[in-house]
Amino acid sequence: MDHHVADLLAEALGRELEPRIGPTAPGHAWGVFDGGTLVEAHGAGGAAAAPARAAFRIASCTKSFTAASALLLADEGSLDLEQPLAEALDVPLRMIGRPTSAPTVRDALAMRAGFPTDDPWGDRQESLSDDDFAALLSEGVRMAWPAGRRYEYSNLGYAIVGRIIALRAGMPYRRFVETRLLAPLGLRGTGYTEAVGDAVTGYRPGPDGWEPLPFTGPGAFSPIGGLFSTVTDLARWCGVLSGAIDVDGVLPERLAARMRRPETPVAGDPSGDGPWHAYGLGLVVRSDGAGRRFVGHSGGYPGFTTRMEWEQGSGIGAVVFENATYTGLTRPVHAAFDAALPGGTAAAALDAPEPHPWPETVDAAERVRAALASGSLPAAELLDDCVDLDVPLSRRAARLAALLDRIGGVDELGAVGYAGPARADWVLHGPRGALHCGILMSPPAATRVQKLEIELAT
Repeated sequence: MDHHVADLLAEALGRELEPRIGPTAPGHAWGVFDGGTLVEAHGAGGAAAAPARAAFRIASCTKSFTAASALLLADEGSLDLEQPLAEALDVPLRMIGRPTSAPTVRDALAMRAGFPTDDPWGDRQESLSDDDFAALLSEGVRMAWPAGRRYEYSNLGYAIVGRIIALRAGMPYRRFVETRLLAPLGLRGTGYTEAVGDAVTGYRPGPDGWEPLPFTGPGAFSPIGGLFSTVTDLARWCGVLSGAIDVDGVLPERLAARMRRPETPVAGDPSGDGPWHAYGLGLVVRSDGAGRRFVGHSGGYPGFTTRMEWEQGSGIGAVVFENATYTGLTRPVHAAFDAALPGGTAAAALDAPEPHPWPETVDAAERVRAALASGSLPAAELLDDCVDLDVPLSRRAARLAALLDRIGGVDELGAVGYAGPARADWVLHGPRGALHCGILMSPPAATRVQKLEIELAT
């Protein structure tokens, strides 16, 4: 083990994470590992007593288990990764919008199926029943881009793959993960319910402090983010994914290496020598341009945020949990790695395509903009249920009133811009400032606003 790098990483993580307790999250657990073996662990809040054993929701880090399951079935000949999703499913998949080619299982695993970004909508679907999921697919899901063309993060794609895994395995998706990965790898503190161990409560900020949130699931969307795990277990899983740990060929290194291979560019050029950032299969991969490659994934769920990452050459990495909603752990974790392994540079963003907004996005943007300018939230029929679940509408209304008072009301409506088919943003100008506003539409056929953002413009 490179004790020096591991020590530097632990010191940097401590500097980055300790000040976040209180203002950013009520608690955390984090650890540094070498080759999947935990070398030190720290905790605060509900994880202070036993940070290595406290179970947190790992959210989208679950996608690495889903991708590994798909690759195991493909390796056995039970699943064809190049098969179109619509052909692999047992129910109709109606795609609305721009599909010029049929998205495949591999497209969905590599985040290039063409589905629109669906956070936070997807995070509220975990306990959806299989029958209701089938109905959603049959009624139709919206496409943002032609399949295979570009990266766009999609929970829906992973939920579809999870259903296909169950069909090909002949058993429920969760049972396959439990019997083929969790049990043989000895991940006893990992599972799809809080009963796996000492589960830590998740929170969201409220007017009187941190508010506890109920656990959800499991259900049809468990493949996107349903697992609970511990610092110890997730570090061991990272060791399996890095190739440092081999337990009787449970996940052969050649399959783990395929997961780590860049599939869909996010920034920079993975075929060049400079820095780049890409999505593999259930894993995010980045090069710092200095010969180092980092692998991992983030996770965000109501009440929880997770980051797992390691440097592939040394096998040294970190697992970090915070028990608050969407706290943005990528920045502090990357800052810690940069301090321990300096010399890297950031990748350049790829050119953005023409957005081609959906007509529903254009209509919703105009209606939401007019409502906010008049001091009101938009009509309820425009909003997905997740908007109120994430931040109650009464609180949003009170905050809107306070922000409008701060800028002295609205005297000019900025033009609406579109960053994609489902995204719109604009500025409301007042005599004492301005508000930056934005919406993101959900993927179902009957699309609604899944994210409503109102912030002071800087």
